Amino acid sequence: MDRKTISEIVETVSPERCAELAVALVDVPSLTGNEQPIAECVHGILGEMGADTYMQEFEPGRYNAIGRIRGRGDGATLLLNGHMDIAFSGTEPYLPKGPGYQPKAVVKDGWIYGMGVHNMKGGCAAFLAAAEAIRKSGIELRGDLLMAFVGGEIERHSINQYQGASFRGGGCGTKHFVTNGGIADMAVVGEPTRMMLINEHVGSVAVRITTRGMPAPLRVSDHGSNAIKKMQVLIDVFDAYAEEYSMRHAYKDGHATVHMHSIEGGWPFRCNRVPIFCHVFLEYRLMPNQKVNEVPLDLELLLNRVRQKRPDITFDTEFFVTLPPAQDCSKTCIADAIRVAHKSVTNTPPEEGIGLFYSDASHLQAYGIPAINYGPSGRTITNKENWDPEIGEHLSIEDLTETAKVYTALALDVCSKTREELGLRPPGL
Repeated sequence: MDRKTISEIVETVSPERCAELAVALVDVPSLTGNEQPIAECVHGILGEMGADTYMQEFEPGRYNAIGRIRGRGDGATLLLNGHMDIAFSGTEPYLPKGPGYQPKAVVKDGWIYGMGVHNMKGGCAAFLAAAEAIRKSGIELRGDLLMAFVGGEIERHSINQYQGASFRGGGCGTKHFVTNGGIADMAVVGEPTRMMLINEHVGSVAVRITTRGMPAPLRVSDHGSNAIKKMQVLIDVFDAYAEEYSMRHAYKDGHATVHMHSIEGGWPFRCNRVPIFCHVFLEYRLMPNQKVNEVPLDLELLLNRVRQKRPDITFDTEFFVTLPPAQDCSKTCIADAIRVAHKSVTNTPPEEGIGLFYSDASHLQAYGIPAINYGPSGRTITNKENWDPEIGEHLSIEDLTETAKVYTALALDVCSKTREELGLRPPGL
């Protein structure tokens, strides 16, 4: 397809329609575990634009919404992958109450505020706007434009008393999609990258560490053993260990991290008892050159440091998250195509880097689908990098529209070429 035709179709993408789609998605609450209403919403939008669409149940009451614009059959299949579930319901205790934390969109001065618009209903809206522009153009593609709007991506994980559908995330929707007919030649995941091309990203491994005590009433507390005081020894050495871990695992211009994200200990309802257990929860962020099965070795360094101070302390450990990093796709066809599309819309090449977030790209790569991340969100109204906790989730309509235009240019370019032109295996060979 010639550049003039692509440009004409790209220019039909309007800020008003992009904002309308984003608002429609934000206004449907979709906490992980409750994805059916948002899947129905997306399924309806796909149907209205004339795409082939169906809802794919991946757990009882939890759905992906799948759409396809079919081509002639002699091109490549481009997958646009985005998650519909959101991080918070907006009612959690201690959560800020501003509009960026509520599942109801507010549009003001060129920005959209609302839970999910950053991560990543903005990206989903841009996918829909691009697909709609292509459908309205009447252009026949060679290859298929496949869209997977998935649930269960947010990093919510089952551990201890936190069980059930709302604690099963980490990519379960996309994993179901790729094991149930989700075949594509390449993919774009629309995570909030600030229109940066993210060719690879970190993995995540989480572990629960437990110390145990012995019960005793406070009047004879010396008869017992305080699990929280035992854990304090680990907490005291953790910061130095975390810094050393980061320095040991450098990759390109980044470093791995490990952080202590939760602590639980004792029984709040038994005020007069020595605490007999304490849990701390660590998450390791792995750079792309690290392996999941190396994390237990790194953890042992921390535990040995505690044992040197207190040989009597023993630990139980349980790993409950194992998500591998996404590998470098910078030299793939899809990365090259995003570079061309981004420059055609913005007149500048995209910034490129390593993602310090986890995405469904890893699950797609496991099935041989080269996948990169590129999405609209991440610029903040206060110029804080990527996120401002005072405001919460918000997105520039200008960025949303530009990204939708990039997706449009990308899909028209990729899906109008033969497989040979894309450097892919031709059909029949």
